[in-house]
Amino acid sequence: MNEHKSACFLIIVLIAGMLYGVNSLRNASNAAREVAEGVRLEAEGAEQRAQLSDFQLKSLDSKTSELRTIYTEWTPYFESCRTPQEAEQKIVEVIRDGDVFTISQKFSQQEMEREDQIKSALVADLVVEDDYAKALNWLGEIEKSIPHCRISKCVIIRGDRANDIHMDVQVQIPILLADAEG
Repeated sequence: MNEHKSACFLIIVLIAGMLYGVNSLRNASNAAREVAEGVRLEAEGAEQRAQLSDFQLKSLDSKTSELRTIYTEWTPYFESCRTPQEAEQKIVEVIRDGDVFTISQKFSQQEMEREDQIKSALVADLVVEDDYAKALNWLGEIEKSIPHCRISKCVIIRGDRANDIHMDVQVQIPILLADAEG
């Protein structure tokens, strides 16, 4: 009976080993299944976030299409005045082309308050005294030649001679950042 007990003991050990192996395999399988489920949920979440981002992008694209169109239309004007010297040259050219009598012209650079692409502006303080029609046409020529400028002050009073006017004009020309990309 000794051999019979040894054989039974060996069979019990083999059965216990098989149970241990099956249990280990089942635990590993469950762990792999849980990892796969977690990855699947993560992938589904990423897909939903991608769809939401795509929807937000399309929404933003449709909301800003008009602004982008305007931006592309105005970019060449802003590109022509990237430095204060270029903006000052533009003002001097308009004065020269308009052939108006300039009593004084003073240029200064003004820092803008906002943190945008436009950090500063060239401010031209001009005092002009000339014929009424000629001076007003010249003022219109400033807006035509430099459409992105802003006339922030324009005081018109009677000039020294009969048909002359005295204009105190302040023109601001925005200066784009030198490293800004369009």
